[in-house]
Amino acid sequence: MKHTVANVGHLLKTYDKKINVLNEIDFSVQSGEFVSLVGPSGTGKTTLLRILAGLEHPTSGTVQVAKNTSIVFQDPRLIAAQKIWKNVVLQDDRAKDSRARAIAALSEVGLADKADRWPFSLSGGEAQRVGIARALYRSPDLLLLDEPFSALDAFTRKRIHKLVIDLWLDRRPGVLLVTHDIEEAILLSDRIVVLGGGSIKGDINVEIPRHRDTTSPEFNDLKRRVLEYLAHA
Repeated sequence: MKHTVANVGHLLKTYDKKINVLNEIDFSVQSGEFVSLVGPSGTGKTTLLRILAGLEHPTSGTVQVAKNTSIVFQDPRLIAAQKIWKNVVLQDDRAKDSRARAIAALSEVGLADKADRWPFSLSGGEAQRVGIARALYRSPDLLLLDEPFSALDAFTRKRIHKLVIDLWLDRRPGVLLVTHDIEEAILLSDRIVVLGGGSIKGDINVEIPRHRDTTSPEFNDLKRRVLEYLAHA
């Protein structure tokens, strides 16, 4: 049975007491749901994600998130002086099963054989997969993705798209992805939420069956709909 893993009500975020980045929005994500958040730069997408992650505080309104929440950033932020498996567990490295759990998470992203290597030895795509393994290590009910694919080349991005979808289908957390890429949002999501000027301009269900073809009429019709919302964002 689905349940709410993220919910904000009348959420207001103001900077310098005068600039409303988020203007009393209402928004939620259900367990097992994959939601993409799109919109022009500066419209509050990452701010909303950071509030859900507990990295920023709202000016007013209510915020409720699943206790077990993980975030993957655009930059995987690996610690150069720690081996890969310790980058997965971070402060949990003294737990007696932490190494075994880290290797299990790395195995899910195809990097178990690199557990004892150093971050400098990884490609960009591999480093991002370590970031995903770090999130999976915590078995999140809510997975927050802050443009984690944007710095990757097209081939690597496609591979990690498939990896994320496979992991999502297997584990069924609620997922919220911030992205500027409309095709990426349509390929991955159940819903696309368009944010503009600090408010929600559109909330669109993606009803195209998986696996999705970017050249299909249904895909391009939906892409046009999203772009129409963005034109008024």
